[in-house]
Amino acid sequence: MDTVDKLSEYCKIHNYEVYIIGGPKTVDNDLNLTDHCPGFGSAAKYVATTISELERDINVYDIPAVTIVEIMGRNAGWLTAASALARVNGGAGPDLIYLCEKAFDYDKFIEDVKGKLKVKPGLIVAISEGIKDSTGAYVSDTMSSGAVDNFGHKYIAGSARALEQLVREKIGCKVRAVELNLMQRAAAHIASETDIVESVLLGLKAFECAVNCETGKMAAIKRLSDAPYRVEFTSVPVSEVANHEKIVPMDWITPEGNDVTEEMMAYLKPLIIGETNLKYENGIPKQYKLY
Repeated sequence: MDTVDKLSEYCKIHNYEVYIIGGPKTVDNDLNLTDHCPGFGSAAKYVATTISELERDINVYDIPAVTIVEIMGRNAGWLTAASALARVNGGAGPDLIYLCEKAFDYDKFIEDVKGKLKVKPGLIVAISEGIKDSTGAYVSDTMSSGAVDNFGHKYIAGSARALEQLVREKIGCKVRAVELNLMQRAAAHIASETDIVESVLLGLKAFECAVNCETGKMAAIKRLSDAPYRVEFTSVPVSEVANHEKIVPMDWITPEGNDVTEEMMAYLKPLIIGETNLKYENGIPKQYKLY
């Protein structure tokens, strides 16, 4: 969206009759001024399904064990919060959820895990890859190579492995780390129909804005209600989106900092509704190429 903003301003300054409109997209769901982003609903559906399947797997064992699932999200915990959707059909879902918006407390984490292990032997803990302690240091720093990406951001994968070591040292039970990174970005086989339909309609809204000679805007979704789920498609100034970040509201995280609230669940549930019609070839979903 920063590129859209700069191109739009450039065309205005030079009196070019070129109209620049942004189409939102990010599975991280961290764009400002839109209720949610195309891609997020499908990624959330993948995360929830994976957590639900992991739950079935770990429940067959009766020895104490902790599975820590690290989910994408540097500064915004939307995808990690979506792990709670594994509960919608009556499953337990994650036993503990830690988002990057709230400072991570190592001692409290160990207390939380010990408390849950007294109730059941197998635990699932969902964490954002970008969880940080009260000093702002990433939990993954002990595992980090120190390398940075093209934007100067530190590579932060490794939070689950760091906590795996901590649980092993402090509790001594069986523990493993699972990292969900690229998978939910590419899992078209479990896409949300709601997500696909809204993506098309947002594209149409962006096209409509350009045809109407608007520029420096981003097509966006405005939610009208949760149940029934109703939205409208609008446009917002891209200058108020570029270089801004939409994080999870603190009141959508429980006071204990280890789960999400019903407000978060009401927000998430409509976004994963509906299934797409898959085509298979030789037993696996067929992948399409545009060129």
